[in-house]
Amino acid sequence: MPEMPHQSPLHAHHTRQEAFFLSYGTGEEVCAVVETFGDLDMEYASIRKGCVIFDEPHVGTVRVIGDERCSFLNNMLTAKVDDLGPGMSRRAFWLNRKGRIDADLRVAQREDDMLFALDRHLCKATAGTLASFVFTEDVELVDASDRFHRIGVHGPKGSELIALAASAMDTEVDALGELASTHVTIEGARVFIEREDLTGEVGLELCMHRDDAAKVYDRLIHIAQAHPELKARPTGWLAINAARIEAGHPLFNIDFGDTNLPVESGIIEDRVSFTKGCYLGQEVVARMHARKACNKKVVALKVEGERITVDQPEIHQPTGGSQIFEPGKVGETPIGSVTSSTISPMLGAVPICFAMVKSPFFEPETELVVSAEGKLVPCTVQESLAFWTKPDAHA
Repeated sequence: MPEMPHQSPLHAHHTRQEAFFLSYGTGEEVCAVVETFGDLDMEYASIRKGCVIFDEPHVGTVRVIGDERCSFLNNMLTAKVDDLGPGMSRRAFWLNRKGRIDADLRVAQREDDMLFALDRHLCKATAGTLASFVFTEDVELVDASDRFHRIGVHGPKGSELIALAASAMDTEVDALGELASTHVTIEGARVFIEREDLTGEVGLELCMHRDDAAKVYDRLIHIAQAHPELKARPTGWLAINAARIEAGHPLFNIDFGDTNLPVESGIIEDRVSFTKGCYLGQEVVARMHARKACNKKVVALKVEGERITVDQPEIHQPTGGSQIFEPGKVGETPIGSVTSSTISPMLGAVPICFAMVKSPFFEPETELVVSAEGKLVPCTVQESLAFWTKPDAHA
């Protein structure tokens, strides 16, 4: 494929492994993300039974330094972050003055700085717009996406893979709770690790200097090959996408975007504090929350009557942009559209999807009709965004 303006430092590794790629982003920040290494079923199975190694050139980093960084960001972001200590992370939105979402962030506190994880092509704008509000505070924000690189490890054996690859750990990786973090040393490289369970399994995101990415990745692959009991392998976006939809995690710029308000994202409770002080866009968010106003939002839809069986080897799957209608009113104005979809292995190979649906059709158990590969098929709004939860997830 043509060379992208932003190239992963691991791109040559993936090319040698005959990976298939897809393009992510726009303009100067478009990059090639691995789609699959050619064995999607095995890649997905490793997420659930072992672990996978996923290169993330599409995820960028903003670095925040200064003694007043916590108090400043607490006045800017939707989540409470002034109580974060080293080793703690929190998810938050960065809104504009109209209360619409400019970025979806994971904020990690370290000893001497904070790191934001977010879409790479939003890093420069996010650092710039936040910095424009700095007056006399001791705070500096820098787009550090060219300095750092990120690799995800997902699956129940992920902690074991990293423990075998590391020569030193500040904290045992298998002891990390979700949104906790630590540092490890791999091949002499200092690696920052945050836990975020995107796929419903243990998810560990490794952040390191870009120049160290190749040797860290090679070490992880070497351990995977030397320890077949880990069922570890590299993976691409298709397997990760299927697992994250099953686990109920909509993504910014895929399932919702910069035209949406927090209440429309479907994940407002996980990103917004209604008890802390003011922040940019807070008046809009608080007013809609008080009025329980919501014109549309992201929901989970399960397609009915479409399941792969011996007698039915092909099914109709909605795709991104597929229109959704009220039953009996097909052909009239759509009441929503699909934002992302997959065939769910954990539910027995049935189509599932996220969709942006207008009020009042986003209420649980609402029956709708969706366009799927030239056919109109029935679907039902689910109670929660998560289609599947690991049985011992809350043990």
